[in-house]
Amino acid sequence: MSLINNIPLRRVIPATILVFAVVMLVLSFAVIKPFVGELLYQNLESGLRSTLNRLQGTTEYLLSKGDLEGVRREVAATSAHIEVKNLLMIDASGKVVAASQLSYVGQLINSVPIHYESSLIDEVKAGWKPAYHRQQQGENTIYGAAPYLYPDTENGFRERRGLVILEVDIDRTLNQVYRRLDTLFMWVGIAVVVLAGFSWLLLERAVNRRLVRITDTVHRLAAEDFSHRTLLQGKDELSMLGQTLDQMADRLEQNRYQLVQANRQMENILRFIPSMVYIKDPEGRYRLVNERFVQVLGEPDEGGTTVFDVLPEPFASEIADHDRRVLESREARQFHISFPVQGEMHNWFMVKFPLVNEEGQVYAICTVATDVTEQERNENLARIAQRVFEHTTEGIMITDAENRIVDVNQSLVEMTGYTRDQLLGQPPSLQRSDQQDAGFYASMWKALQTQGKWSGELINQRADGQYYPVRLSISTILNRQGERDGFFGIFQDITEEKKSERDLHLLAYHDTLTGLFNRTEFMRILADALKRGERYGEPFGLLFIDLDLFKEVNDSFGHAAGDKLLCQVAERLRGCLRETDHAFRLGGDEFTVLLPKAGHDSDLTTVADKLIEQLREPFLIEGQKIQIGCSIGMVSYPRDGSERDTLLGHADAAMYFAKEQGRGRYAFFDPQINARNQRVMKIKTGLNQALEKQELSLVYQPRVHSESRKVTGYEALLRWNSEELGSVSPAEFIPIAETTEVLGQMTAWLLHQVAQDLSHEVMRGKQVSINLSPRQFQTGNWAATLKATIEQYRLRPDQLCIEVTENALVENFQATAAQLEEMQALGVEVAIDDFGTGYSSLEYLKRLPIDYLKIDRSFVRDIETDADDRVIVETIIVLAHSLGLQVVAEGVETSAQAEFLQARGCDELQGYLFSAPRPLSEHGEQQVKI
Repeated sequence: MSLINNIPLRRVIPATILVFAVVMLVLSFAVIKPFVGELLYQNLESGLRSTLNRLQGTTEYLLSKGDLEGVRREVAATSAHIEVKNLLMIDASGKVVAASQLSYVGQLINSVPIHYESSLIDEVKAGWKPAYHRQQQGENTIYGAAPYLYPDTENGFRERRGLVILEVDIDRTLNQVYRRLDTLFMWVGIAVVVLAGFSWLLLERAVNRRLVRITDTVHRLAAEDFSHRTLLQGKDELSMLGQTLDQMADRLEQNRYQLVQANRQMENILRFIPSMVYIKDPEGRYRLVNERFVQVLGEPDEGGTTVFDVLPEPFASEIADHDRRVLESREARQFHISFPVQGEMHNWFMVKFPLVNEEGQVYAICTVATDVTEQERNENLARIAQRVFEHTTEGIMITDAENRIVDVNQSLVEMTGYTRDQLLGQPPSLQRSDQQDAGFYASMWKALQTQGKWSGELINQRADGQYYPVRLSISTILNRQGERDGFFGIFQDITEEKKSERDLHLLAYHDTLTGLFNRTEFMRILADALKRGERYGEPFGLLFIDLDLFKEVNDSFGHAAGDKLLCQVAERLRGCLRETDHAFRLGGDEFTVLLPKAGHDSDLTTVADKLIEQLREPFLIEGQKIQIGCSIGMVSYPRDGSERDTLLGHADAAMYFAKEQGRGRYAFFDPQINARNQRVMKIKTGLNQALEKQELSLVYQPRVHSESRKVTGYEALLRWNSEELGSVSPAEFIPIAETTEVLGQMTAWLLHQVAQDLSHEVMRGKQVSINLSPRQFQTGNWAATLKATIEQYRLRPDQLCIEVTENALVENFQATAAQLEEMQALGVEVAIDDFGTGYSSLEYLKRLPIDYLKIDRSFVRDIETDADDRVIVETIIVLAHSLGLQVVAEGVETSAQAEFLQARGCDELQGYLFSAPRPLSEHGEQQVKI
């Protein structure tokens, strides 16, 4: 039984079924087979008797009729049965007259090979009745012998005695039956195994799986996993057992959850309660403490920490004495005590009570200690706050939930002019003036309702009707339930502060130099105009003014003279405007004018014409007449924009367009101007990164001798292939670069690149011309830069030629001439580029150190068809040669032009007839087309 008890029941039951089925099959096979054999033997023996009786009668009858053939047929018919092994008809002489095998006919019985015992025939002859015998040695057969009578016709029909011997082979029938039994047992065995397996599977589903669920649930319950269930349904015993187990698990899980929740709640209480909670045994050792205790006094030792280990004397003895009294009285005690915590004295309110077990014995003392230091400090602060309330210089007002005044301090009484009795019970609107509209107060109350506070400035009215500004801060007072219980307001009289602000406003919002409004005030007034325009549909105009040539005044006469000039410009602006108009100085030489209610462009052009005319008149500065001008960009609201930045950007764009048109004029904003200016800004931005991104490159256009047509030099031309804009024309980016600091960096790069390229085989013995902008003669000493470059690359000075335009001479002749003299002193040659297109002056040609004059392509282009151009070109050549200068003609594109210039004595030619500007790598042996 112990072995069976150690085997799982879900394995025992199906195994028992299978073993029982096999045992029953074996037992059946061992019992049924011999039993069937015995039955078969009895059946064969009975059949043998019956057959012998039949043969006996049939033989006697047929022989009595003399039908021996009939006897033989009967023998043959009987021998056809499978179980008949031998059938012999023997006459009285022992001779076989008929047999199952024809070979036996005519033989004596003693010579026939059958194995019956001789006693069988003797037994038949002795009793003259059938005899039977079973032969089991060597064969398994049954022998039967029966006598029969037949007439002897030769001896007067006397009856003679014959014998019928029948041998039945038991094995023939038995083997066939056994084979069928074996087949039957095999199928029965298979059926038993299949049925056993099916029973096993059925049991597995019906019993074993449910047993597994039940045992698994029991194991998990034993492991304190109460979440697992058998989930069995049904009314059988296992299902009812599983359901009972699930109910027990539900109760256990519920009880555990309640216990865990209770423990968690207790842990949370002990963890988050702001008081120290701890339990000590009667000997004074700490057994349980919460986190607050650990924070204040530290973690007690499990070995038995007492109060004397965590507190110094006499505080430890005092607490121990209270513990002793609780143990003795078995009653709770509450008291106040002070002891230090981290070097600072704290005040504590303690409650001690005994813990009693089921036998009524005190087994511990529980203590709840609350730090009341902060509470006592708050009470002290409340007393201080009361004194502050009474003596502060700010006015303080307290109202109830219905917004009625319940208390005010003396400062508010003095500020408002009302007595305390006049204020109490009244609403704060008692002080309201008519300086704020209903929307102001609605916004204030909305802030109080949503945010619980509000602060701002307003105008109140004193008891005598006088207005005064106050800064007011209001906060909502909440009761312990979080409901609004009133309001707390602090009033500050800011009359003097506002007066100081007005004084500061004049300084903060006016330009200190000119007295005009400054940029800050401009932004404010513009914002107000936009608001009025949006609300009332009022148009207005905006003029953006930039002084022309103001930088030259600063450079020539100094900044002090420039400041005086700006003051006079401001006076003239005021003289051109109406009282409703506003003039502003944004900074430097930039001014703006805002014209309210200017609904037509004619209103703007009238003012612009007047301003241009006034600012064109000479200014007298320190005894010298100075003449400048202005460029004006104009926009109109709302046509040119409805936002501040849009209007300013459009006005600025229009001003730059006016300046580009020749200065001293005005321009209205146009979208095309804006698109052009945006491209200008992209070009400016791209130029700042062009050197870093290596987007700049050089191309060279050769100069050829007019007669030999050999290359005498090259002009270096800058190209820019922008990653964002693609290929940008020099005619577009060079003027823009001249307005930025990047021009100097680009020219320095060009100079160094040319110096490097001069070492190339193509450049050997050739001169390279470099163009310098007029602005560069004002921003730096390029003579020194040239000298440093020549020394760095060990160049011959005559390998370089500097080209300048006539505009460089006009804008600052003295500075330009001085630098050109320094360059020529180095050995660098100088050429005047685009001669004839600017302010040509023989005085300049006479005083400047010049080596070449370059005739502008505009004169060369039409010399074949325009007589005036031919005369101008001839005159320039003659003039230059008379001054000892060489002449280079630009823009030569046809052979007729080249022949005309050659005939007139032009020294060198340059143009597409000979070569377009190309990279250095593309200049080879065949350098020109002709």
